[in-house]
Amino acid sequence: MAARGGPEWIGAVVSVAAIFVPLAFPALSRTARKLFKPRRCPRCRGVGNNLCGRCKGRGKEGGLFTDLPLEKCRRCGGRGRQKCKPCAATGLAYYWLYTPVPDGAWGPRGSSE
Repeated sequence: MAARGGPEWIGAVVSVAAIFVPLAFPALSRTARKLFKPRRCPRCRGVGNNLCGRCKGRGKEGGLFTDLPLEKCRRCGGRGRQKCKPCAATGLAYYWLYTPVPDGAWGPRGSSE
């Protein structure tokens, strides 16, 4: 038995599979790369926030044409934008797979050390 309690040959099998599976099934490896490649969020286009739906990005409600007093928008607090909910304001479609790394970019989860 190996040091961690498994058979000794399991590491060799995994290594061989990691080398030969992409060679034997290139379409499978292309599909996997396409699925897990970091992509921009389709909703916010990678920015991380969207225009407020109530004030349309102005940050104010009311005004001359509505005969209401001009006030800060209650939904966005006068900022004119809201955090993107589908990507949790990260700008990445698969934000749960990636995490910020020390150089300010994004990398695979667990690589921030």
